[in-house]
Amino acid sequence: MDKMNSILLTIFIIVTVSCSSGYALRCYTCEQSPFLCRTNLTCSYEEDACLQIRFVHLRTYSCWKMSQCTTEQVANYFNADSFRFLCCQRDLCNKSLNTMVSTVPLAISAMTVIWMMFL
Repeated sequence: MDKMNSILLTIFIIVTVSCSSGYALRCYTCEQSPFLCRTNLTCSYEEDACLQIRFVHLRTYSCWKMSQCTTEQVANYFNADSFRFLCCQRDLCNKSLNTMVSTVPLAISAMTVIWMMFL
């Protein structure tokens, strides 16, 4: 029985690695939008991060390279002086900074419920 379990585990690992090798990141993509971006696309294989750059009243959302997620490189690319930016590596993670902050109470509530279940 142990040999069969080892074979099944090996097959499962091989299938899992094979299925995830072609994964492409999805990011929101809008240029200089005063509103939240709702358009998204699949990034190229070279782009492994999502970017949101926020100027005073405008935001730009796009696919990006994580290796270029530095203040200097973002500033040079967008020719900007005063901005905030976010780089992340999950599907559609470059949504509004305000929306991301508002999910913190939800996460804390969920963790509290889970903790209470184990008491």
